Amino acid sequence: MFRSVKLTVDPDVAAWLGTRPATEWDAGNSSKSEAKHGFSIADVDSLLDAPVLFAGRIVEPAHEEPRYLLLGVTADGRGAALVFARRGEKLRPISCRAMRKKEKEAYDAGT
Repeated sequence: MFRSVKLTVDPDVAAWLGTRPATEWDAGNSSKSEAKHGFSIADVDSLLDAPVLFAGRIVEPAHEEPRYLLLGVTADGRGAALVFARRGEKLRPISCRAMRKKEKEAYDAGT
């Protein structure tokens, strides 16, 4: 569905996202998302406070810790793709970037 990323359905994580879990950032990930992609911690919080489309668990490329992808729109109207991990009951953002064309199409079709 998305360029170079293969996803699988994960209904448990999709349901968990509906609880609006707290986020847990580390210095590396927060600075990377803002410096490299232009999305701040506040942007990610606004993304999670709005309706999102949970795309699924990332199976390729593979990672030791399961990673997931969700799509949404920030408070200022930018389409964003958030890669995250679930750590207990907290959501750990890994990277937030602008949606790619196919991701935007999927988001528009799914919302």
